[in-house]
Amino acid sequence: MTSHWMDDYLDLYNLAKQLGDLEWQEQLLEAMRQREASEHEEALRSARDELWQQFNTVNHQMMELIAHLKQSSTPEEEDAIRELIGTLKQQRMDLAKKIKSLT
Repeated sequence: MTSHWMDDYLDLYNLAKQLGDLEWQEQLLEAMRQREASEHEEALRSARDELWQQFNTVNHQMMELIAHLKQSSTPEEEDAIRELIGTLKQQRMDLAKKIKSLT
C-alpha cells in the first residue's frame, strides 16, 4: 500500500515537473517526506512496544523464579534457579539497552 502511494506521488511529481509547477513539486516532496517520517516513527513505536512486551515477560519470569527460589528444597535446585535468574537478568539488560537505543 505504501509503495502504491509513493508511486502515485512520484507520478504526480513528474507531472508537476513537466508542467513546470515548482510550488506543486515542493508540496509533493514535502508530503512524501512527511509520510516517510511518519512511517519511520510508527516502525520505531512498534519496535519499542515489542521490546517492552518482551521486557515485561522477562520480569514476570524472574518474579516466578524468585518465588520458586524461596520454596526450593535442595541447594542444587537453588543453584539452578539462581542460574536461570542470572540469564534472565542479562536478557533484561539487553532489552533495556535496545529500548534505550530506540528512544
